[in-house]
Amino acid sequence: MTARKLSISVPPEVEETIKAAAAEEGKPVSAWLAEAAVEKARIAALHAAGRAAARELVAEYESEHGKLPEESRQRAREFLLEAGLLDDEPWRAAG
Repeated sequence: MTARKLSISVPPEVEETIKAAAAEEGKPVSAWLAEAAVEKARIAALHAAGRAAARELVAEYESEHGKLPEESRQRAREFLLEAGLLDDEPWRAAG
């Protein structure tokens, strides 16, 4: 695999955290950061797929039964926020 250089800037405390975590796993910092980035991207993709599936389910429900009650929407928002699957601001802007 060809590796490419990438320059990043982080606060000193983040640098120390990264170096310590890489050392704990016995990996070079660059390898540790690459793995962390891949994992972050994988999780973001899963969350995006889950949000898309949820929107599809709501649309299907609403096409058959009418608009989902606001109380149910609010409970769903609260659950997703508590589960860490939803960022409050984009949801407010969208809905």
